[in-house]
Amino acid sequence: MAAVTSAVLIVASAAAPLRAQTVAAPPAGETACAFGAFVRETDPAGLNVRAGPGTEHKVLGTLPPMRRSSEIESLLVRVEVEVVAGRGGWFKIRGARDNDALFAGPQRPMFKGEGWVSGRKLTVKSQAGVGRAQPQANAPAVLVGHDGIAFDSDAFVASGQLAGCSGRWALVEYGPLDFEGDTELEIKPAAKAGLAGGRFRAWVDRLCALQETSCDGA
Repeated sequence: MAAVTSAVLIVASAAAPLRAQTVAAPPAGETACAFGAFVRETDPAGLNVRAGPGTEHKVLGTLPPMRRSSEIESLLVRVEVEVVAGRGGWFKIRGARDNDALFAGPQRPMFKGEGWVSGRKLTVKSQAGVGRAQPQANAPAVLVGHDGIAFDSDAFVASGQLAGCSGRWALVEYGPLDFEGDTELEIKPAAKAGLAGGRFRAWVDRLCALQETSCDGA
């Protein structure tokens, strides 16, 4: 993973002219998506996978919590899933699995079928260096990593929560970030609108489903 290190945040002035005043909400209703994500559960009991998008739906099974890698020091290993749809902050996932390259031993027991989990318990790894106001390549930039910074470091993955999806784009809420060293991250006011202090959101693409390395061509 890319190393990101003391955070030097460049925040655009609210008085500056902006094309985007807010970041677009996820589409209404169930939306098709197609990318890999990681489970950010800490409860030893695991994450409930439900039959529908909400806590009122039946629990189909569980996914194990994060654990320390036996191969890469200090790396938290997360269960990997495929995201195939989103609705109201919940996401339909399938194909859950442990990453054999990051932890020795057999796969842990887990629900591997199709079901729904809360986006608060999912994160993604984006190799993009620009986050946008809408899930489009020509949409206004609301989050910009300078000097080659992308959103694939441990700091971004650890703080990210999946808030929406559209095709191969993910709406991710980040923060507060825990950096080590020097980096420059430009956060436009639109990315922070309506969120608690230290948090911001943007639509990102170039999603990589590998925890241990980068994805060629992503």
